[in-house]
Amino acid sequence: MESEAGVIGVWIGKPPEPDGSGRLAVPEDGFLAALAERAAELRLPLHLFAAEGFRPETGALTGYVRESGCWQERQVALPAVVYDRCGPSAASSRRLREERLEQMRRLRPHTRLSSWLPGKLAQLEAMRRSGSELAALAPPTRLLIGAGSIQEAAREWGAVFLKPDGGMQGRGVLSLGPDEGGWLLRGRAGDGRTLTVRLPDLQAAAERTWRIVQGRRYILQPQLPLCDRQGRPFDVRALVQKDGRGFWRLTGTALRRGRPGGIASNLHGGGEALPARDGLELLLGAEGAARCSAEIDRLALLAAEAAESAFGRLAELGLDFGVGPDGRLWLLELNSRPGRDAFSSFPGGIARTAVERPLLYARLLGARLVPERSGEKTLAAPSR
Repeated sequence: MESEAGVIGVWIGKPPEPDGSGRLAVPEDGFLAALAERAAELRLPLHLFAAEGFRPETGALTGYVRESGCWQERQVALPAVVYDRCGPSAASSRRLREERLEQMRRLRPHTRLSSWLPGKLAQLEAMRRSGSELAALAPPTRLLIGAGSIQEAAREWGAVFLKPDGGMQGRGVLSLGPDEGGWLLRGRAGDGRTLTVRLPDLQAAAERTWRIVQGRRYILQPQLPLCDRQGRPFDVRALVQKDGRGFWRLTGTALRRGRPGGIASNLHGGGEALPARDGLELLLGAEGAARCSAEIDRLALLAAEAAESAFGRLAELGLDFGVGPDGRLWLLELNSRPGRDAFSSFPGGIARTAVERPLLYARLLGARLVPERSGEKTLAAPSR
């Protein structure tokens, strides 16, 4: 099928399958349905596709379009702009999908809306290299390489936070700290289940922790004082996106807080979200919240520019900031496939803007039709 100028292809991780009612079940269905609806209003052709739907021998692509409130399988045009919403996957699976996408590119050139970010360790190292201001935001971070590295970090920091280097939605996050003469290991397993284990000493705790995470790439950080006065862990998610002219804009900020006594603020773990300024006032007072909010807004845009310089073209970023009791800021991680759940109920049209901006930027790129050559990065220098 001939490629059509301006067609936006949303790349999903695997072909959707029918649910119990016979409808096609699509990951991120709420967001992608809203994306398709707004694209139709803007008269932008948009479909979903999985790499498995491309047939190199014929050049045909099977995709999914939104019709009458449902996703329908159709043969679709090869995209001019690819919006990657695949999420994390095994490296081997990712390579195979990238190979299929490259076959599509050779047949009909396309440009990527956004680059793929590496893991958290590489992200924070890039922030440290970008200048003293962003370097000061990066918490101490090291790679987990065995039970010995856990013991070393615990002796140095007192208590340790462990995260999957490439994880999302708070899954697999663990905390390890002293407790009543022993050590307490808590967190969420990879399948989302909660975990609480008491160990008699640090060696036993480190060995148990290593057995849980062995085979996966993890990072170690000190446990920072990032809880509110009720003992609820929280962070501030800043969503920055490029607009229809290619300029970085702050779309919104949300304070996400978890359950009392929990270790993660992620909404998928049962947390809640509220406008960042309102939430920060409860911790810092009105004046402190105003200062902190303004700093987060400024630093989020600065970090987006630094990430783009390091990793290639980006369209949007979700940046997670930790806030200490004194207002001290930490940049915890960056996400180039940010969700919108935290902003879904906010006033002022933030949710609509969060959906619309990737479409407007995709329209800009589609109009330019300057495809990247295989293996190249499109750097931020004209950040548009």
